[in-house]
Amino acid sequence: MEKPNETKQTKTQVFNVIILDKSGSMECIRQAAVSGFNETLNGIKKAQEKFAETQEHYVSLLTFCDCEKKYVFDKVPVSEARPLTMEDYQPCCCTPLYDAMGFTLTSMRNHVRNIEDAVVVVTIITDGLENSSKEYTGTAVKKLVEQLKGEGWTFTYMGANQDSVEVAFNLSIRNARNFDYSAQGTMAGMAKDASTRMNFFSRLAQFKEDAEYSAAMPAEERRARYAAMADDAFDEEESKS
Repeated sequence: MEKPNETKQTKTQVFNVIILDKSGSMECIRQAAVSGFNETLNGIKKAQEKFAETQEHYVSLLTFCDCEKKYVFDKVPVSEARPLTMEDYQPCCCTPLYDAMGFTLTSMRNHVRNIEDAVVVVTIITDGLENSSKEYTGTAVKKLVEQLKGEGWTFTYMGANQDSVEVAFNLSIRNARNFDYSAQGTMAGMAKDASTRMNFFSRLAQFKEDAEYSAAMPAEERRARYAAMADDAFDEEESKS
C-alpha cells in the first residue's frame, strides 16, 4: 500500500521508431523485411509485458520511397499495433533517405518535447544509399541527429550493399550494422536489432528500479543515462558476433 507522502514512480514513455526503406531494390527481400519487422514488433510487445511497471511502449513505422512517405502506424500504444502485411509494404522507385529521416524525426520531436520522461529509439533500415531527397540534405539530417542525441535519443543504422559504418558516421550515428542482402541476412539483422532493444529496455527498467534513481533527477542527466545505456546495449550485442 502506498504511503501518503511517498513519491510515485513515473513510467518512461518509450517511442520505438522504425524507418524502413521500400525502394524498388527491397523487392528481393520484401517478405523478409515484413517478417523481420513483425518479429521486432513482437519483441516490443514482450518488453511492454515484462517491464509494464516502469515503461509504456509506443510504435511508429514509416515506410518510404520516392512516391511516398507512409506511416503504417504512428505513435500508437504497442498493444494496438498490428503486424505488417505484404499489402502494406510494396517496394518501388528510389531512396529519399534524408527526407524520410527528417520528416519522421521532426514529427516525433514535436510530439515528445513536452513529455517529462521519454526516450526515442530509432532504427533506420535500408538496402541502398540516399539518391532522391528534395527537402533535406545530409548536413541538415546530421545536425538534427546530433541535437536529438543530446536529448537522449538513440539511433541504429542498418544497411545492405554499402559501408553502413561510414554512412552512419556521416549522419552522426554511432551504432551501425551491415546486413547481408538476402532473406536470411535481413532477418538476422532485424533479430539483432530486436535483441539490442530488449537489452536496453532491461537496463532502463533496472535503472528506474534502482535505489539511486530519483524522479527528481535533472532531465539532462537522465537523458544522458538513457543514451549511455543504449550504446552499452548495442556494444554488448555486437560483442556476441
